[in-house]
Amino acid sequence: MQKTLSQSLFQTLFVGIVIASLLIIGAVWRSANTLVVQNIDHNIVLAEKVFDKVVADRQAVIRNVSKVLSRSFDFRRAVGTENIPSIEAAFTSYAQRLNTDIIALVSLDHQVVVTRTDLFDVGQNVESSLALVAKGKDSGFFVVDNKLVQLNLIRVEIPTLRYYMLIGVEFDSRLLEELKALVDAEIIISRTDTNDVLTTTLKENDAQRILASEHDPSWIDVTFKDELTYFAREVNIASDGNLPVKITLAVDTTSSFSAFTRIQLTILAFCLVAIFIALGLSLLLARNVSRPVSTLVKAVNKVASGSYGATLDAPSNLKEITELANAVDSMQASIKSRENHIRYQAEHDVLTGLFNRNYVEGFFESELQEERELQVVAITVIGFRTINDLYGYSNGDNTLKALAERLQRWPGTSARLAGGEILYITQDSLNDDQLETLKHILEQPVESNLIAIPVKVAMAVIQCPQDATTSEELFRKMNIVTDEAIHSDSWCVRYRTELEDKYNRRLSITTELKRALASQQNELSMVYQPKIDLQTMKVCSMEALIRWNNSVLGFVPPDEFITIAEQAGLIEQVTTWVMKQTISDLAYFRGMGYGFTVAMNLSTQDIQNKVLLGKLVSLLTQEGCHLKLWNLR
Repeated sequence: MQKTLSQSLFQTLFVGIVIASLLIIGAVWRSANTLVVQNIDHNIVLAEKVFDKVVADRQAVIRNVSKVLSRSFDFRRAVGTENIPSIEAAFTSYAQRLNTDIIALVSLDHQVVVTRTDLFDVGQNVESSLALVAKGKDSGFFVVDNKLVQLNLIRVEIPTLRYYMLIGVEFDSRLLEELKALVDAEIIISRTDTNDVLTTTLKENDAQRILASEHDPSWIDVTFKDELTYFAREVNIASDGNLPVKITLAVDTTSSFSAFTRIQLTILAFCLVAIFIALGLSLLLARNVSRPVSTLVKAVNKVASGSYGATLDAPSNLKEITELANAVDSMQASIKSRENHIRYQAEHDVLTGLFNRNYVEGFFESELQEERELQVVAITVIGFRTINDLYGYSNGDNTLKALAERLQRWPGTSARLAGGEILYITQDSLNDDQLETLKHILEQPVESNLIAIPVKVAMAVIQCPQDATTSEELFRKMNIVTDEAIHSDSWCVRYRTELEDKYNRRLSITTELKRALASQQNELSMVYQPKIDLQTMKVCSMEALIRWNNSVLGFVPPDEFITIAEQAGLIEQVTTWVMKQTISDLAYFRGMGYGFTVAMNLSTQDIQNKVLLGKLVSLLTQEGCHLKLWNLR
């Protein structure tokens, strides 16, 4: 949903005031929170020290007295003879002296032999003693029957190791109440995996809610909500890292936050007053800003619709609005210039500056839609590739530029299609004399880099819409007429229906000849015209002549398909086939006892092909025929 400027200004001021108020509230709250946290941290440090002191003192007493017990002659004798009543009596006596909750005798395979606690049963496997032995420790914290206990492992040797004695203390509610009095905080012992409370100085429901809370209470919770307001922190106890319980200290923060409640409410009152002031300021500012901005928005919308001549009239006393108006005006001019440049590149050939094929297609279609008669002249630079090869691409480009400049002096539309192909749509139809004049102008040598480059062009003329009604048809027929002009060595050819038939036959001959040369076939054959010595009336020489009977075209005269093969670049393949077949036939004639020579005709392209002549010598050698038996024409 869009907003007005006044709404935006009000929102900005409103958000600013709210943010400032929140920052102040946050700072005050942070100060209060810091005091509470510091107090909690102090209690936690004290609790940890007291906890460590109690555990250390109890452990020292237990270990000292336990060593005396384990070395007592009566106890060792009772253990050695497995006198259970004597062992139980000794455990009862020492349990009272040690003030301990747990004391048990465990065999080397960690089964309870004698116990004085409900946590262990006789014959039970004790995992805690196994863990202490495996880790080489004398004491550790464990959870037994959902109770946190601290166990000490005493070795009983008679004289060698025979038993283990487990002596420990349980962290029950009585012990936690003693610790609570020292640290001035509630204590919760719970499981780390499920948060189930094992022992606590609070009600179990309250302890569960404290453990389930994911964050500490804020002053809002303390002031407005009826819920537990405790800061909770975990206390580290000495363990091997695998103890599934945790000890949590919880400190009530109600009294700590009550002093800051009035400050928070006062800040909120100031915020409400500031918001009403912001509303009035936003209305005042909107009047001076929204009007010129609306004018600029209308101007930008005109630019977006393609109108670049809009005059900006956005008077304002604000410097920023004036700069924005100037920027919009500059943007309008830049977009117009850039769009003209892009349109020019999309419609013109980069090298010559003539239109390109995309433009001329659209121009041709639009002219035909208006039912105008057009004369289209396709101009082809004959041998343009040779110009590039002989004089270099730079001079070839200069040649095209010169031709484009000459053609642009004539009224009409010109476009470069590709390479040396140019399309010229005349403004008024030209007769043969005018076309010849144009040809004469275009064929003037081009001076480039101190070189006079000769130019020869061929023209193909098509009248529209008589000869073509679409751009696709135009280009197709233009190729046909241009091909005829080049191959017939005519400087200008106009479209005729028979040219299309002739062009299609030329394509068919090219296609079928390629297929015949590439496959094993019997369409191509050789015939031999004898040359007779009139004195002896014997055949002295034979002229090899190729014949072609095609399954589609029928008999194709040699002068027709040989010429097309030269133009299509297939003459080397034709000559190679003739050589192989003729040399094979010559070897056959020699085997039959004939001594005449064989003559084969070569084209000018064959004579210039050194590889082909080398191949001829190789084939003659392979068939065992002497070079003197072979004549070339």
